[in-house]
Amino acid sequence: MVGAMRRLVALLTILTGLAAGAARAQQDEPPSVGTDENGGTFLFIPGVGKIPLPPGARGFGPGDPSDPLGGLAPRAPDRKLAKPRPEPPKSPEERRSEEMSRLFGRLAAAEDDREAQAVSAAILARWSRSGSDTVDLLAARALAAEVAGAPGLSKALLDYIVALAPNWPEGFVRRARVMASEGDAAAALADLETAARLEPKRFDALEALGSLAEKTGDKKRALSAYRKALDIAPRNDALRKNEERLRLEVEGRDI
Repeated sequence: MVGAMRRLVALLTILTGLAAGAARAQQDEPPSVGTDENGGTFLFIPGVGKIPLPPGARGFGPGDPSDPLGGLAPRAPDRKLAKPRPEPPKSPEERRSEEMSRLFGRLAAAEDDREAQAVSAAILARWSRSGSDTVDLLAARALAAEVAGAPGLSKALLDYIVALAPNWPEGFVRRARVMASEGDAAAALADLETAARLEPKRFDALEALGSLAEKTGDKKRALSAYRKALDIAPRNDALRKNEERLRLEVEGRDI
């Protein structure tokens, strides 16, 4: 009996020492979970050693009462969220398209004729740039010749411009202006129609087309052109007056 008591005391002394050692070690190094060479999972407590864990044991986070391991089970490494790829820089054509969309939005929402004219001037200025230094230089010389009273030279330069840049509506608008001044209304109308086809929002081409068609007696064609222009620039007072006047002539008054 005495021997049994001595052995029990000795065992308690050993366990107390192990617990004290584990407590001291835990202050320096926290417990961890690992796997052995056979794929088994164990809990390693500094000062105590490895304690085999049952298969499938996993942690649910510290403080979770359903977590048998107190959050010590191995977890998959946190994956950093992939950074979104930066958008590729926009091309000059894309930037120009966005700018023009904003301007046309402002034109449609203009509160009065004064604001509409200011936005229209900004749009016309952008239309006057072809994107080609050569074409822009020829266009500047054609305009100088027109202003100087040399329509023949201006038209010759504009013929070359529309051949070089057949998709640039401005070239056709300018050539139409020169041909109209020389009395060639049919050719001018054809050029204005081409400009409006290349750029359906060319309100200036539509307005000029309406004016020229009205002078030639084609009032229905003129009224249609004025209305198309008004759809784009609804606050343009001159356009609205022309449309109202011509509507009465073509369609009469409502009864």
